[in-house]
Amino acid sequence: MRKLLLIIGAMLILITGCSSVDDGDKDTFVVGMECGYAPYNWTESSATETNVEIDGGQFCEGYDVQISRRLADIMGKELVIKKLSWEGLILSLQTGQIDAIIAGMSPTTERKKEISFSNPYYTEDVGFGVVVSAASPLANSTSIDGFENARIAAQIGTFHVDLLDQLTGIQKVENLKDFATMTVTLQSGELDGFVSDSITGNQIAQSNSDLKFILLDGDEGFTIEDYMVSVSVGIAKENTELLADVNAALAQIPVEDQIALMQQANNQQFATEGNFFEVVMSILQNNKESFVRGTLITLFISLSATAIGFLIALFVAITRNTKVTNAIANVYITIFRGTPMMVQAMVIYFGASFFFSGFRWSSLPFGNIVAGIIVVSINTGAYLSETIRSGIQAIDSGQFEAAKSLGFTRWQTMTKIILPQAIKNVIPALGNELIVNVKDTSVLNVIAVTELFFVSNGIASTTYKMFQTFTITSIIYLVLTTILTILLRFVELRMDKTKTKASSYPTSTSSSVHY
Repeated sequence: MRKLLLIIGAMLILITGCSSVDDGDKDTFVVGMECGYAPYNWTESSATETNVEIDGGQFCEGYDVQISRRLADIMGKELVIKKLSWEGLILSLQTGQIDAIIAGMSPTTERKKEISFSNPYYTEDVGFGVVVSAASPLANSTSIDGFENARIAAQIGTFHVDLLDQLTGIQKVENLKDFATMTVTLQSGELDGFVSDSITGNQIAQSNSDLKFILLDGDEGFTIEDYMVSVSVGIAKENTELLADVNAALAQIPVEDQIALMQQANNQQFATEGNFFEVVMSILQNNKESFVRGTLITLFISLSATAIGFLIALFVAITRNTKVTNAIANVYITIFRGTPMMVQAMVIYFGASFFFSGFRWSSLPFGNIVAGIIVVSINTGAYLSETIRSGIQAIDSGQFEAAKSLGFTRWQTMTKIILPQAIKNVIPALGNELIVNVKDTSVLNVIAVTELFFVSNGIASTTYKMFQTFTITSIIYLVLTTILTILLRFVELRMDKTKTKASSYPTSTSSSVHY
């Protein structure tokens, strides 16, 4: 255990050495965005003169970032950017995790019911159309009537879904969560096309030579409402002072500057040409620092949470000797084994702000990572409690009676006689739990923990090369779990000299699925 703590400490030093810390300064302007919606915002792996550092040692760049910088400068505040999933933006704003949303978000009627919007910060040259395969007959379509029987999708949670109703005779399919996912789905042949704004659609076509963006405007194109062609800053309804400050600051950014900034963002080149392996190597080369940091954070959370979860499980096992403590333990185990860890992450992360007024995870050093460790630790403790219980039950009950006859208390019996044997019995299951946690940390992307999956998703959303990016991610996970399995089998044999062959589960047969 001491060695494990030393490893965790060393990893924390490594991670803290490459991450930014929000000091909770009241003069900060905390902005939430995806950092994966080019050209509005995207993720970069190294610092430049114009990008902004975000959690996990990565950097965010794009039109939204430059507007955020201008606004922060005018308001005299320090800019802090939080990388969040699209579906978590409004909830993060409502719970006070961020001050504003600047993420290419249009002020739709539904969103106005939840949050306030500033005056538009970009309204020029926005149209809408459909991204299709360049080799498809659909590539010759020029109107909304040219997609009959085609399988067309749109991004969930956007007004693009409403535009599907204007395409004549299409087959509506399941809508998808982001443009990167829709891009790879289209390339795989599962979709015939998806709705996009002209800025994003042209960027996707620029990055993927096999795709084409068809602008559908004019008399035979989409009927567009005013709110669709503008993007605004989202601010919490009760924060009227900040709304006034943002509107005043936006008034100081000329339209000509807005157009120039968007043009500058559009000129960024994300295209990576070549065959599959050349693209994979290019993505790896350009983002190796991000992959390394994501891997370190994944390992840090997995090791920390498994160690803490193990201590929780020991505590539950030792104290589970009365009706009251046994009932509490049963409730704890039932709740955390009976609900998905992804849901637990959402409830704990956002629930803390709901129940404790003024609390922000982002105000804590490495707040998201701390939240992630808490979630995985509690979940792991629930599973390991039952694992240790089974280890205790495997010990002859006569040992309890012998200890009692010798005057041992419950605590002394458990800590000096029973648990040392029980732990030895459950070592293979403990190792398996660590392997599972390495993979399960990916669910923490819903609360913006910059672990390996979250980092990979940002890279895929920026390059629109999801299949190639997640091929790299899969290899990293496989290497991690394989190395850990070998190490755990070695530890098992060292701790139990009576064994000649380790019984830790190989990674391929891990079956403890938590979500």
